[in-house]
Amino acid sequence: MVLRRRFAISASAVVAAAALLAGCGSSSGSSSGSAGSSGQSSSSGPVKIGVDLTYNNTAFWSAYINYQNQYAKQLHVKLLGPLLSAASASLQNQQVEELVNEGAKAIIVNPETATSLGPAISYAAARHVKLISVDTIVGVGKVYMVVRASNLLYGLDACAYISSLAKSGYVLELEGDLTSSNGADRANAFNACMAANDPGVKVLKDPTVWTDATAVTDAQNAVNAYGSKLKAIYSAWSSPDTGIIPLLKSKGLTGKVAVVSDDGVPFEMCDISRGLTNASQSQPANLYAYWALKYAMDAAQGVVLKAGQPGGGAPALQTVSYQGDQNLADPIVAPFVTKTAMTLKVKPVDGLPGTVTTTPVSNAQLWGNVYGKAHGGVCNAAASAG
Repeated sequence: MVLRRRFAISASAVVAAAALLAGCGSSSGSSSGSAGSSGQSSSSGPVKIGVDLTYNNTAFWSAYINYQNQYAKQLHVKLLGPLLSAASASLQNQQVEELVNEGAKAIIVNPETATSLGPAISYAAARHVKLISVDTIVGVGKVYMVVRASNLLYGLDACAYISSLAKSGYVLELEGDLTSSNGADRANAFNACMAANDPGVKVLKDPTVWTDATAVTDAQNAVNAYGSKLKAIYSAWSSPDTGIIPLLKSKGLTGKVAVVSDDGVPFEMCDISRGLTNASQSQPANLYAYWALKYAMDAAQGVVLKAGQPGGGAPALQTVSYQGDQNLADPIVAPFVTKTAMTLKVKPVDGLPGTVTTTPVSNAQLWGNVYGKAHGGVCNAAASAG
């Protein structure tokens, strides 16, 4: 399957994002990517949709909640929550049960881990309530839909950018937690793409388990060991950038060592604009919120969806597997952000596309820019909190 990269894949998602940015409170209309939900309420009032998240204290999840609240008004949804489990799997299972008992017709949940929701899934299923998992593959039972960016494309995009610059020397890969589907997908796609497209480059694969201090120390070690032979750093998440950028500046390597990271938080938008980093995958808080609600509406109304049907954030719904369990997913095609728009070509690997079209950092619809504007600008410390 060839995916054409652009910010919003479906027309309805573009309309929804535009309506949000314009402060429009009207419904975004019917979904072209979701097979059945019309967004209309029943005669008994708004549809009750439960929400249980892990955190709300990061820029991403704060933005997600804001988008979700606004889209809920457009779609005539009554939100129950969000409840916050604060890294407690047992509490999250208990909270999902509470949402079921409160009358939620479907529940959106950001699972603590891919395998922590078993009791909640069983409890909800016994009462004919389905779950929509946001940002995490589920490997312990059946959910209605997994709404998650294609993390394979994260790795491919980083490779496409780095391989266009470096043909020799070393590239440092700061891996996330490889036991997580997100971390593993990013690393696997990046490594496969680099092997196919940049065989003259030695990839230094450093496991970090999402630990910022480990990532920054690994970057320092690589800079000290290889100096100007280090051509790029790919970090599977954004927060190590705050230590890597000063490190490169202190060594006179700013602009000489490419930096690519993942998240799309406001400070990444700032750093790309200033030429301090080169690219970032923007995990789309707005599309997560919109499509999670649309699929929750479908679940509540008994709509049956299948792999191969049009997706909301991806060209087609797909079946994803984790630890033997299979679930339906909408693997959203997330924006890959660079200073100016670019088209990059790579040898395709693992069924991924061979063309990557980037989104310019000036694009006002990028969630990091929206959040930054609301907090004094993307370079403002208030926008970078979390």
